Amino acid sequence: MSQIFKYAARHRYIPYNPYLDTEKPRADHSEDLEAEDAEMRILNPSGINAFIKATEDPKHHTLFRLAIMSGARQGELLGLKWSDVIWNDGLIYIQRTFNNQAWYKPKTKASNRKIDLGPSMMAELKKWKLACPPNSFNLIFPNEAGRPINHNNLVNRYYVPALEKAKIKIIRFHDLRHTYASLLIEQGENPKYIQKQMGHSKVSTTLDIYAHLFSKVNQEAVDDRHYGAIR
Repeated sequence: MSQIFKYAARHRYIPYNPYLDTEKPRADHSEDLEAEDAEMRILNPSGINAFIKATEDPKHHTLFRLAIMSGARQGELLGLKWSDVIWNDGLIYIQRTFNNQAWYKPKTKASNRKIDLGPSMMAELKKWKLACPPNSFNLIFPNEAGRPINHNNLVNRYYVPALEKAKIKIIRFHDLRHTYASLLIEQGENPKYIQKQMGHSKVSTTLDIYAHLFSKVNQEAVDDRHYGAIR
């Protein structure tokens, strides 16, 4: 299936290879796969703004913004319920994932985590809560039938069109998670904090995955000090 989708995307029979965002249920090695992710592509701030602005309907606008501002995995986002939002503390609580039409508990203890959100993201969630149609699962992002969104439909019908409208080269949905990590690194956050936000079991995993981003930030800091000394 991977080769079929790859061929179809390469020859533009389909706009995007959905296999890239497929998550195996249960015992996959997601951290190992992230660490080996040679195709990581990250949106810069102007790209983030263009992408968010290109998503007009409130549900997907909020979903894509939350993906970038939380680093949550696609299955974690699709499984979020309103009861997972801790409004007073500005947090979302990752307690489940929805992949391949089934519910699962987080794969590791570290994946079962609380993620800090900024005031603007919390305000967006509050706004969407008022507009969100009631559903029996109490989902934050239900489909039209009140059930969890199918991840392929999300990517093909909403995610890829938003990227195309923003004139951004197609990247995987998972790259929004990498984009979030890059924002934390650029802000100078402690690797241990980044590890907890991302849900990695060990800080070494975080450092392995994003070593090139840490190196870039460190090099820029050295350059700034040198320029400051010269001036």
